[in-house]
Amino acid sequence: MHRPPARTTPHLGLAVLATIAGAFAGGCRRPPPPLVDLPPAEVVVAHPVVRDVTAVIEFTGNATAVETVDIKPRVTGFITEVHFRDGQDVRRGDPLFDIDDRSYDIIRDEALAEIERQQVELQELQAEVARNEALLPRGAVTQEQVGIITAKRDMAQALLAKDRALLRQAELDLEFCRLTAPIDGRIGIRNVNVGDLVTGGGSATTLTTIVSVDPVYVTFFCDERSLLLARERAARAARAAAPAGATTAEVEWKDIRDLRIPVDMGLVTDEGFPHRGWLTFVDIAVRASTGTIRCRAILDNPGRLITPGMFVRVRLAAGDPAPATLVRDRAIGIDQGRRTVAVVGADDRVEIRQVTIGSLNGTLRVVTAGLTADDRVVIGGLQRAREGAVVKPLDAPME
Repeated sequence: MHRPPARTTPHLGLAVLATIAGAFAGGCRRPPPPLVDLPPAEVVVAHPVVRDVTAVIEFTGNATAVETVDIKPRVTGFITEVHFRDGQDVRRGDPLFDIDDRSYDIIRDEALAEIERQQVELQELQAEVARNEALLPRGAVTQEQVGIITAKRDMAQALLAKDRALLRQAELDLEFCRLTAPIDGRIGIRNVNVGDLVTGGGSATTLTTIVSVDPVYVTFFCDERSLLLARERAARAARAAAPAGATTAEVEWKDIRDLRIPVDMGLVTDEGFPHRGWLTFVDIAVRASTGTIRCRAILDNPGRLITPGMFVRVRLAAGDPAPATLVRDRAIGIDQGRRTVAVVGADDRVEIRQVTIGSLNGTLRVVTAGLTADDRVVIGGLQRAREGAVVKPLDAPME
């Protein structure tokens, strides 16, 4: 009996092919390479610097001009000329604006003419008084007539004095038609142009503003404790520098300027506090709401680097020099609001240590707690200094 040939299912064929492919792949797979230990990462370390540092307190202030003058006209008229460029430096007496002076010139000429007329009239009246006084003894005129003509003469003298005053006012108005710089400084943007009508008097138009730029004031708010410490420190220095035998009255100060309290300042782009000024003003009362008092220092600004309105970092010495531990400011990191440094231990293992920081001294920062002089602080390769990592420390100076 003839049997039909057996059927091979597709699934069976695929299974056979998969088995063959798996066996082939298994025979070609290579074992993974062995793990190689990497050498420790190199970091630069340095011991903290220990030296005497004066305790300081830092504040934020802003620069203000010693003098600020709004330029306003005293007379009304049309601007005929502008003599400056916006933002340029000006000297006292430099011309700034010209106002059309033709009408004021006419008023002055009228005043001159009126004075001449009054002088002629006064001369006639004086001659008339002299004639009447000569005729009075002979009875040619009465005493009443002499009195009337004398009163007219006195009235003419008063009118002449008034006309002379009007002439001086007319000359002043004519002079006021040219506006000049009242101070040395830097001029701002002009608010009017040639042809504009400006108003003088009580509602005078502000034409521009001039501010002095050298020196400048720096105003800041200081807490009362820091101010008292700074005052006492300066007073001790003054007493120490006093000549032998000086009395207490000769040493004691009467004004804050007498103490010559130094104030170090820096702009937002400065490293540290490269500018030095002097405390010149302390307000009359402490603000009860904040416990601070307004202070003001004066600072030379020959390079015009500081512009009124700029923010200024202020540092005030508030104690005597004392030993302090310092590290590079860039070696200090921030972790969740805490200040930290990376320290390499005796086993070359990194420890991230929390520290308490103080004031900045050049490129070094005072560390008031968390470090000793024997610690090795990471100052280079900070990105490789992870907690617990073994590193290869390379010694370098902190400064």
